[in-house]
Amino acid sequence: MKRFRIFLYNLTRFLPIFAPSLRVGLAAAFFLSGCASNTFRFADAPPVWEIHDRRPIPMPQSTKYIRMDYYYKVLVRRPAVSMLDCAPVGRSKDVNSFDHVPASSWYTPRLGYQAISPEELLRASSEVGPPKPPVRVVRAKHLGTNPGFIIADSRDRLYLIKFDPPEYPAVETTTALIVNRLFWGFGFNVPEDHPFYFTSNEVPVDPTASDINDEQVKLVFSSVAPPQDGLYRATASLLLDGIYLGPINDTGVRKDDPNDRFPHEDRRVLRALKVFGAFTNQTDIRIDNSLDVYIGEDGEGYVEHYLLDFGEAFGGHGAKHARLWDGYTHIFSFGEMLGNLPTLGLRSHPWEHIRPTPWKSVAAFEAQYFDPLSWKETYPFEPIQRARDDDNYWAAKIIAAIEREHLERLVSAANYPEPGAGEYIIETLLQRRQKIINSYFELVSPLEYVALENHRLELKDYGKIYLTPLPRQTRYEVRFYDDGNREIAEPRWIEGDTSEAELAIELSAQLLRQADDYLRLEIRVWRGDVPAPRPAAFHIRADKGNAPRVVGIVH
Repeated sequence: MKRFRIFLYNLTRFLPIFAPSLRVGLAAAFFLSGCASNTFRFADAPPVWEIHDRRPIPMPQSTKYIRMDYYYKVLVRRPAVSMLDCAPVGRSKDVNSFDHVPASSWYTPRLGYQAISPEELLRASSEVGPPKPPVRVVRAKHLGTNPGFIIADSRDRLYLIKFDPPEYPAVETTTALIVNRLFWGFGFNVPEDHPFYFTSNEVPVDPTASDINDEQVKLVFSSVAPPQDGLYRATASLLLDGIYLGPINDTGVRKDDPNDRFPHEDRRVLRALKVFGAFTNQTDIRIDNSLDVYIGEDGEGYVEHYLLDFGEAFGGHGAKHARLWDGYTHIFSFGEMLGNLPTLGLRSHPWEHIRPTPWKSVAAFEAQYFDPLSWKETYPFEPIQRARDDDNYWAAKIIAAIEREHLERLVSAANYPEPGAGEYIIETLLQRRQKIINSYFELVSPLEYVALENHRLELKDYGKIYLTPLPRQTRYEVRFYDDGNREIAEPRWIEGDTSEAELAIELSAQLLRQADDYLRLEIRVWRGDVPAPRPAAFHIRADKGNAPRVVGIVH
């Protein structure tokens, strides 16, 4: 059954419209072709842990974004072209030799790389804090479809004020707080989002405001969730410092930014949104929910990259638009359309069994029918379409670092108004977390490097730490190759203990000499009689009279 799920996953990614018999045969060929993917050579250099992409540059031009052109491109033009493109997707370009993503203006290693306490996760990017009264309305909110306005507080800090929809009180304000902090924990740059409670009299219009007046503010109040106990509930999102350059394009590079060297579709931090989006059901992943910001004076600054607007995760996007299928299919798909033709659209879908929760503050967010392998964002996002198993595994390891205490602290701060709603969110997220781990840890050999000392390679099997139920009868198939991809020794089998996650492999001096001082170990994990589709490869150098050392890792 597990082997079939793996085949099915690969076939649904690459061959959505072929006949069933052809799909199975070609998926099996794809499975076998993955064995020759680790043959490149790593330089004798330590891994890069920080990309220095904050060098001073002239201020770039703003991104031109036309919504309907973007929709046509992602829904029609790209899918039509990709159906004719059989070229395999290459590895992400923003990873180091140890298969990690270095720190950069795009990403900061946090969860999974350092200990993050529940309080640190709640604090997240907060440096300025929530608005300090008295506040005043200074501008209208021109972008997006949700009503709101911009205020200035007593320190003249500007905040975008966003509300809940009238039919779902607290659904977006609770979600915005939690998911904003989670994405900060995942390593992304996010704005400061804070809960904000106030009466209508506490937000007067500033006399100098030119594009909003008292009547327009009253119109905003009339179209959002009504006040409870006299207080409106909102999210105050601190406006970022710097010059706004518009959305982050999902392909190519910003040509007038020399620091932007990797095509965006080939950045793991953006490909990983497939897993992070699935965990939170953040389906509204579009380029206009991102922002490039130029930090510093013209000629002395650099571009920082942000993700925005998390209030419609947890099923909120689907609830707002009456879409129970949100997270299960794109808003339009040639593959979905062709798949419906044989049954005239009468085939059953998992999302048809989903029912709304009993709370207005929680949309149709669930874990029972959730399948991480088939999750989809509403509008196809090119980096997600190019996500590979190694990208998804990297993201799943970060998800695995989330603990119940993290979620309990965030949910407590979100202040759900209905009894039981917060507990439901915690349990649903934990179940989705486990499904993500079980799905993506099965598609690679989840072995992590610990040390190489005295010719002894020490590894840790993350599957034995995080998979549920605990794997039984684990074995490890070890193969030895030289730099010319020639197998230089008989395969070695290591029987794994039922519970211990540690694994050690002895590397003799003779073996290293046979490899001409460049040895590649490929280790495939077997759970019972089911092999992982991909081995983990560890590249080891022992030249120049030095002790053996790992110079590269590929999952």
